[in-house]
Amino acid sequence: MKNKIIWKFLGTYILSIVIAVFVLNFFVGIKLRDYYELKISERLMSNAFLVGDILEEDLSSNAQEQIQTKIEVLADRLNLRITVIDIGGKVLGDSEEDPHLMDDHSDRLEIIRVIEGGIGESNRFSDTLGYNMKYVAIDVKKDNNSIGVVRLALPLREVESQIRVIYRIVLLGGIIAIVFVVITGYFISRSIISPITQMKEIAQALAKGDFSKRVDIRTKDELEVLAGSLNKMADELQLKINNLKKMDKVRTDFVANVSHELKTPLTSIKGFIETLEDGAIDDKENARRFISIIKKHAEALSNIINDLLSLSELELAKDRISKCNFDLKGLLDEVILGFGHAISNKKQKLELDFKGNSFKIFADRTKIEEVFVNLIDNSVKYTPETGQIKIVIAERKDMLEMRVEDTGIGIPQEHLDRIFERFYRVDKARSRKFGGTGLGLAIVKHIILLHNGNIDIESQIGNGTKVIITLPKQ
Repeated sequence: MKNKIIWKFLGTYILSIVIAVFVLNFFVGIKLRDYYELKISERLMSNAFLVGDILEEDLSSNAQEQIQTKIEVLADRLNLRITVIDIGGKVLGDSEEDPHLMDDHSDRLEIIRVIEGGIGESNRFSDTLGYNMKYVAIDVKKDNNSIGVVRLALPLREVESQIRVIYRIVLLGGIIAIVFVVITGYFISRSIISPITQMKEIAQALAKGDFSKRVDIRTKDELEVLAGSLNKMADELQLKINNLKKMDKVRTDFVANVSHELKTPLTSIKGFIETLEDGAIDDKENARRFISIIKKHAEALSNIINDLLSLSELELAKDRISKCNFDLKGLLDEVILGFGHAISNKKQKLELDFKGNSFKIFADRTKIEEVFVNLIDNSVKYTPETGQIKIVIAERKDMLEMRVEDTGIGIPQEHLDRIFERFYRVDKARSRKFGGTGLGLAIVKHIILLHNGNIDIESQIGNGTKVIITLPKQ
């Protein structure tokens, strides 16, 4: 992949340079040809006027020998071909050929143009010399009458030679540019392709389930943004997978816990029923005791099922809670009245602390009551005799903060992360002793989340527990 992309880059660069070189050669050649021909024309024209002035007397007297002698000398000095022609087209002198052997020149384009306008110019192949020539001809006059034509010519081989030199220079520059582009393009391509290759490898690793690798690119361009997006996607996938694993574990634990919680009372009920069937029913004293135990286990089953149904309803009732405005302080007073007997029996001290002016809240009164009942019930159960329970309600702008604190036995730090899971117990034997189902705190958390609130717990072994809840007023 890497080599293919590099050669795509380099191939594009090289092709672009080659096309640029050919286009440049084409247009430079045209411009140079025009430029050199213009300079040649200017040179030939200025020299033609000079030669015409020199030959004016000889042309007027038709001194053909003097004309031939003079133009041979002038042509040698000027390095030009000079031809002198009379008005009828007859060649009177030529610096390259014997004028007596030359054809009539009246049909030559430059001669025709001289007759029409006084100056003539043309490019054509010379039959006499056998190569392309540039011709410039002027009309020589005396007393405002035409006495002949002076024509100067220069081979275009010089122009073509100069253009070929330019072509070679441009071509050499193009080759150097191609070499430079290949070298620099290779390294530029590598700097682009290396991050792409790295991202490809990371993407392949992600596809295989390896979420530990991340792309490390610091290019300050779109590739860095793309790498960041890939890393973000990897983080999100890792988080989702971790959550799925956690949920799967919670589900497995839930099934196991439900099975265990239901199995224990059902086994006891079944055992006592079988005992009654075997004849114990005739023993009225034992029969009553067995029935009492069966009733106790049946009530435990009923509590578990009711809590499960309550939790299920909470999970499905996101939009079905019945909110109303009520005074949280008044609700708390009512709840505490229900625990008066239990608190008195354990000689516990309950302290209420209200901080603020208004404790009005818009929420589901029944559900919030259930929250307080669960939390206070736990504090009463797990706080030893003569212990203290403190409930604080504080106004925080548009929020109400509620804290239920106790001096109970506390919860080990390693259990705090899972304390709100269903059926999760720190000490199963201790929980059953107090008659808990293991669902109370899970129910509390769901109720708080349904009200867009937050719940947290702090605890230490032997130093009690503090549950902190925040709820929006509206």
